[in-house]
Amino acid sequence: MRLALTILFVLIGSFSARAQNITNLIADDIKINGEGYLVAKGAVTIWYDGRKITANSVTYASQDNKLIIEGPIRLTDTKSTVILADQAELSDDLKTGIIKSAKIILGHHVQISAAKILQKDTRYSEAFNIAATSCHVCFNKSPLWQIRAKKIIQDKFEKQIYFEHAQLRVLDIPVFYLPRMRLPDPSLKRATGFLVPKLKTSTVLSTGIKVPYFIRVDKHKDFTITPFYSPKTKTMEYRYRQAFSSGSMLVDGAFTRDTLRPIETRGYIFSNADFTLQSGYNLAVQLQAVRDPSYLFDYDLAQVDRLNTKLELSRSKRYQSSEVKFSNYHSLRDNEDNATQPTVVAKAVFEGRLNPDRIKGEIGLEANFLSTYRYSDFNKDGPDSDALVDGYETTRVSLLSNWNHNWPISNGVVLGFENEFGVSRYDVQQHAEIGPEATRIFGSSAVGLSWPLYRLQANGGIGVIEPRLQLVRSAANNRDVPNEDSTQVEFDEGNLFRLNRAPGFDLIEHGTRINAGVAGTHFMETGSNLNWKIGRVFRSNELSTFPTGSGLSTSVSDWLLATNFQSTNGIELINRALVASDGAITKSETSLKLNRDQHQISATHVELTKDLTDTQNKSLSSVALEWNYDLTPNWRSESKFQFDSNIGRLSKLEWGLLYENECVNVDFSTSRSFSTSTILNDKTNYTLSVELTGFSSRNRKIPKSHKCGIQ
Repeated sequence: MRLALTILFVLIGSFSARAQNITNLIADDIKINGEGYLVAKGAVTIWYDGRKITANSVTYASQDNKLIIEGPIRLTDTKSTVILADQAELSDDLKTGIIKSAKIILGHHVQISAAKILQKDTRYSEAFNIAATSCHVCFNKSPLWQIRAKKIIQDKFEKQIYFEHAQLRVLDIPVFYLPRMRLPDPSLKRATGFLVPKLKTSTVLSTGIKVPYFIRVDKHKDFTITPFYSPKTKTMEYRYRQAFSSGSMLVDGAFTRDTLRPIETRGYIFSNADFTLQSGYNLAVQLQAVRDPSYLFDYDLAQVDRLNTKLELSRSKRYQSSEVKFSNYHSLRDNEDNATQPTVVAKAVFEGRLNPDRIKGEIGLEANFLSTYRYSDFNKDGPDSDALVDGYETTRVSLLSNWNHNWPISNGVVLGFENEFGVSRYDVQQHAEIGPEATRIFGSSAVGLSWPLYRLQANGGIGVIEPRLQLVRSAANNRDVPNEDSTQVEFDEGNLFRLNRAPGFDLIEHGTRINAGVAGTHFMETGSNLNWKIGRVFRSNELSTFPTGSGLSTSVSDWLLATNFQSTNGIELINRALVASDGAITKSETSLKLNRDQHQISATHVELTKDLTDTQNKSLSSVALEWNYDLTPNWRSESKFQFDSNIGRLSKLEWGLLYENECVNVDFSTSRSFSTSTILNDKTNYTLSVELTGFSSRNRKIPKSHKCGIQ
């Protein structure tokens, strides 16, 4: 029969009053021997101030205020530290003493075997002749890696471990020695020190090494500097992070001196900040700047060909949304002139919805402001000869109201009405053909019929089909205004029944037309589902304001076909296509995702015909594939390629091999980039990083797949 005893030695006069620190003790047998020692035997458990110790026997010597403990011993504390040992002599508060033949387990990841552990106080512990690793350890077998040291000191307050005469061994072979070394305790989330280095080889920058150094400024700030050195470059990368009570800020950047541009200092800075303000407003700030167009590509820093520096204030509520944005754009493309692009842009949008009791349906209101600025001084087409005015500026204010309502009529048929009315006021400067002031009044009305039908299938599935017709009439009194916000027009399933398929206010889809389409959804018994839509637009006249590649410029539009299939076995297929009357595919986009067993595959194919009235003056066709394959529970391959079908060559090829278990992460990757730009060159990169996990906050929850004994 087990005995439970609350030790209140104040009631036993022969024991020191200091022994009151021991709170609880449980054992199979508890007695006081002839020497006056308290002896507990058989599954002994002691609790004190968040510490717990289990052992085979415990002897308390009151005159020395110490516990003599016989193992097997297990001591745990509130810091996720576990100590296993054979013998121990500890103070009555379990804070100081000597532990022999011990193993320390830190944060459930790192194992430290020691011949002896000396607990000095609640802050410091010393261990002698140690072997530390986060790998799975088998009896009489060496782990994949370990750190041998004559002595370590664990600072429990600072959460640091100091090694003396440390030696790194891989498969018990010494590979590195340091007389002094410091590593963070696994429970420490952020600590100043070196991060995982990376070895990188590039045909542009030669072979170099990156050695990141992390600096913990305080609880909410940190700074990382990463020197990158190779025979062709001396680069210092930096990253600053700060968390606020209402948001966060991130700054990435670098400055470089290299042989590619030896007479200048290269560099970049990207910064983002997001804050939540009062009354539900969100503030976003973004800064993007680079010293020269090829820098980001040369150093694999970001796949960006247009820089966007912006300040954005927004708020979204159930019945209204508002946004104010100031942007500065800078193109890195060699075929674009920043002087003739709308570089500085200011935009403001307010939208609201009303559902008045006395009026059926829903009323929408929108106020829209747009202002653009170009650096060019030409008021007509300049040296680029692209048939566009080079240097004009535009300011537009638009007001829009709309109303829509659906009435169910007999046999499930739904009759829908929609009206829209708006006015735009333009101020156009430095344009030889337009302005300086212009006013446009525009409006649209539509009436439509839809008939949703459903069917319960014999296998338990549900099928829904909805044919729909819509008659639309749109008109505008002034078409001679600059187009700044609707230069790209897409025809897809989302705008088949919109009154204006142009994304902004500067382009109006005028005239009379019939929008016709059929949509269907099939919910299968297995849990898979299929969505599809087919539609077309019939006009009274051709619409020259839309580019020919949009599929909307002729009196009868291209066929719109859209499909989305999702299965329960990890397959997702999305296809959207525009098909001309003669059966030719003018635009197609297909996306396939497969997530099954060890395979994660994502493939896309895009086909675009040339557009004679747009900047897209040649056909485009490309295929992209990403394939991640789990070779084993620890080995993983990652592949990615992009293929330009028009010219029959790869545009990018990447391949990587990763090994990851409970104690090590090895990442090898290679990539080949092919450039069609005149300012960029083809390049090949190789990158290798090896991380010994365990002594960091990035501990991975990976099961120990390795097993001891016969496999």
